Amino acid sequence: MTETKTKLKKIKMSSIKVGDKVKIIAGDQKGFLGIVLSIAKKKSTLFVDGISPRIKFSKNPQGGESKRIEIPLAIHISNAMLWDKDSNQSSRIGFKEIEGTKKRYFKKSGTLLP
Repeated sequence: MTETKTKLKKIKMSSIKVGDKVKIIAGDQKGFLGIVLSIAKKKSTLFVDGISPRIKFSKNPQGGESKRIEIPLAIHISNAMLWDKDSNQSSRIGFKEIEGTKKRYFKKSGTLLP
């Protein structure tokens, strides 16, 4: 018997974490500021609080009333940038090693993230 090897695709994640404030830089919601609620690592998408959801109407098969369901929209991680509150601008993120721990910082202003 021969064994087949399955290749696992390594998922590269950005430095965005749950609870960070982000600015949407592309798509229909461009320019919107919101807080990250959750991240789907396998699809490289994130859910941001306050983005207008997709509305789906479900019909009752017996002919009753239809229901309106709001489905949150997922945004690809590449379409969001972290927001720096101190300088009021979006910025890329870098990493520094401070006292043996890896810390995130804004590249434009140089301030550390908590």
